[in-house]
Amino acid sequence: MPLSRAIPGVAQRWPMQSEQQSAVPSQAILVVDDEPQACEIISDALSAWGHKVDIAYNGGEALEKIKGKDFTIVITDMDMPRIDGMELIEHVAKEHSQIDVIAITGHIMKYKYTEVVEAGAADFITKPFSLNELEAKLNRLIRERCLREELERLAVRDPLTSLHNRRSFEENARREAMRAVRYKHTLFLFFMDVDNFKKYNDVYGHRAGDGLLIKAGELLTGSIRENIDSVYRYGGDEFVMLLPHLPVDQARGVAERISWKFNLLNCQPTAFSVGIARFIEKSGTIDQDIEDMILRADRALYTAKRDPDNNHVHVDEDSC
Repeated sequence: MPLSRAIPGVAQRWPMQSEQQSAVPSQAILVVDDEPQACEIISDALSAWGHKVDIAYNGGEALEKIKGKDFTIVITDMDMPRIDGMELIEHVAKEHSQIDVIAITGHIMKYKYTEVVEAGAADFITKPFSLNELEAKLNRLIRERCLREELERLAVRDPLTSLHNRRSFEENARREAMRAVRYKHTLFLFFMDVDNFKKYNDVYGHRAGDGLLIKAGELLTGSIRENIDSVYRYGGDEFVMLLPHLPVDQARGVAERISWKFNLLNCQPTAFSVGIARFIEKSGTIDQDIEDMILRADRALYTAKRDPDNNHVHVDEDSC
């Protein structure tokens, strides 16, 4: 049954774009259907609701467009020639798991609902349907995406400083170490903490201490190369930073500038110490060599704390 016959006069029920945008965030949506009229009706509605829309008239065309663009949602008919909706859903679930799929099915279903969901679809809608029904399902899916993204963000972010957390560091350290081995470039680790932080807390209170950690996080974020270096809250008043593609003298210079900038905050009696270690292939296993780098950076940190005349910065001897 053609979609247009099932939903007469729907244009009058489309919300204004500003109303829809206030309800859910705009998405990049690909509509896939071998019936041009169905594609046009759905895409027009999605555009009126504030979404960015593209169209594919078969599964093969959809796969090509998914390769070249960052879609967040695919709305696909199930009954299409050559690559049908089920094959498309399975491919998206396997190769583009960040994309959610809504399947459009007819009265005579080639696949069971459970098969569609198990293949990777987030929801389905059966012809004939109204655009109000599609809007409701789409909005629910978008709200679920937003919640999932927030939970994923919280899982790798420190709630106080908004820096990446220790779990994120452990994942990224392994990734960066593997790149350093593969492309034979340097990778430095800074192990850092706030000297006399307990004294600062005792004098000014824990809220002031939290504020100082937030300022330290902002200072560190402003000291890295965007999309190259990365900074993390390791725990308590400890921070770590990963810096690839640097010679040792430049790494030391970055650490000294960080310590100097922290002193400008004038948060007596605190200071900022940095221990530096380079990733070195020793054991033959990435994980053991990362642990070795962390231990050497930690030891360098405590050397830096004991030697304030050295600008609160110390480079591990093996890293020079």
